[in-house]
Amino acid sequence: MENFKWFEKWYSKHVIDNHKAEVKVKIENLPDYSWDVRIKFEDSAYKHMKNLHESKKISNFNQYKVKAENGVFEAQGDFTKLDFLLGKFRSYLGHFNAHSYEKDYFLMPDIRSFVFESAGTDYVFLHYTSEDLIARKIIDEGFKFCTFDKTTVKMQNDLIDLNYNHLVRKPFGKNVVVICISKTIYEKYLNLINQSSNKYLKVEEVLTDQEPVENDYNELVYTLHSKFIKGYFNYQTGSIVKNPDFDSNYDSDIFIKKIK
Repeated sequence: MENFKWFEKWYSKHVIDNHKAEVKVKIENLPDYSWDVRIKFEDSAYKHMKNLHESKKISNFNQYKVKAENGVFEAQGDFTKLDFLLGKFRSYLGHFNAHSYEKDYFLMPDIRSFVFESAGTDYVFLHYTSEDLIARKIIDEGFKFCTFDKTTVKMQNDLIDLNYNHLVRKPFGKNVVVICISKTIYEKYLNLINQSSNKYLKVEEVLTDQEPVENDYNELVYTLHSKFIKGYFNYQTGSIVKNPDFDSNYDSDIFIKKIK
């Protein structure tokens, strides 16, 4: 949110230095979840700035348009573009150009289909990582974690839920690992855990054929079986890599032995 922070400082400085030259700011979210930014500065020193018209659209969820004329800056963009739009205003004033137009295919139909095609029978979790090599290693070797809930997010095929969780987690990386566990398998082991003496055990900690190991911080590191890794996608390029051995219904006698 670098541009947002810049805007706050810029506006504060303007109020202190030029409080008589009013600048009116309105930022709101529209019914389609997009952002609308309007900055009126016709009474300020910026009123003689040149006109600007700019727009770009890849999809309904990856687009923006900017217009500046007659002392009014207007910009609209999808739900991911608020900081970007303020960066456009920053650039328009001739300040450091800190905006970038990042492609984002997260909500494209083929990506959503890949993620949620078995959502009726599976629980779906996502994990963001920066390196393609790491994502491929997770497919081959399984998903390593200390606390599953802290490093993944359980997803629903709901636009608001998707928007929010993607915005929060996209800074962690452009590669998104898709983990799917059959609801039948999940409930089976949840019930077995509840009947055991170790009720603090998590289902994800059971679905492994490896023993946990300690890391440098004396935390136990578990490895979710690679069968539950559906694959991963790159939200900047739209590419999808599937795990040929994926099986969300995978079960093993080894899992039961993990419950004591």
